Amino acid sequence: MRRRTFLSVVGGAAALTIASTVTGCSLFSGDDGAPTVLPAPAVSDPITGLIATTRLHVLRLEAASAAYPDQAPLLTPLRDDRAAQLAALEAEYARVNPAGVSSPDAPTAPTVPASGQIAVPPSPEAAISSIRGDAATAQVQFTDAVSNASRYRAALYGSIAASLASHRAILA
Repeated sequence: MRRRTFLSVVGGAAALTIASTVTGCSLFSGDDGAPTVLPAPAVSDPITGLIATTRLHVLRLEAASAAYPDQAPLLTPLRDDRAAQLAALEAEYARVNPAGVSSPDAPTAPTVPASGQIAVPPSPEAAISSIRGDAATAQVQFTDAVSNASRYRAALYGSIAASLASHRAILA
């Protein structure tokens, strides 16, 4: 057998093997019909986690203000900002999910309690540090959420992330 003939036969067999592998067929498989296609998993809406985080931060700010009244002048404007952000996030969630909880198939809103017992750090300095950490964590969450958001949500998330950056600067 000539070298060129041999290489063309080997090359053709290799191409057949590659094509079989790509298409899911092999020389030893039977013809069982259409290939199996698995649906992609549903992508969860990040707004539900952002609402839960924001609600928790509002509760922590309220608890710290109540536990350390001398820190209330510093923490109250931050709590008011976070409460306004929470209202904006909940309004956006309601806009996208108008059925709310009335439909059994509708996604549910996050289930962070509207009020409750929140552990407060043992000192005002520890409370401020904890709240600064909350702001840093939330800023990262909102910044990460911008990349896959619609234009409106990206602007909302970006605005909240910028506000959280200013909170971190105030608490530094």
